[in-house]
Amino acid sequence: MKRIFLSFVMLLVGCSSAAKQDQCAQDAAESFYKSYLSAYGSDEARPYPADELRKYVSADTISRIDAIQEISEQELMESDYFTYTQDYSREWIPALRVENARPFLNGVVVQVTEGAGNGRSIHLEVFLRREDDAWKIYRVRDITNNHEHPIFNAGAITRAKTVAESAL
Repeated sequence: MKRIFLSFVMLLVGCSSAAKQDQCAQDAAESFYKSYLSAYGSDEARPYPADELRKYVSADTISRIDAIQEISEQELMESDYFTYTQDYSREWIPALRVENARPFLNGVVVQVTEGAGNGRSIHLEVFLRREDDAWKIYRVRDITNNHEHPIFNAGAITRAKTVAESAL
């Protein structure tokens, strides 16, 4: 009887800590998007602070985005990686929803809905995993338009580099 009770208690503790992890990841995504959308929707054309980006986004993802942006005339990322938009308005921020965190592989995936003007919204799936003792975004997919920027597609990146080099 003691074993059954102890197993039940261990199960409850495990479930609550998994739920806490999901919530922590969801909170990290929400903090990032509130901050990022405020900066991205600003009238001032300035990049999002690199230290803030490193706080919320995995080093590998930042590296891949930077490498792609260095390719001249590339068409791999025709919009912002984190919003899947070309510009953003602060008036759309109140429509932001970050919810439904669930485990995914060795991390968590959350559903992000961002306003897109005229009552429309964009549904994103945002994937996070632990890095440097923090939940960090490593992948973003546009569910609304069934699209994902190919930052993890080595073949697409190589082709873009080859096209850019031949254009010189």
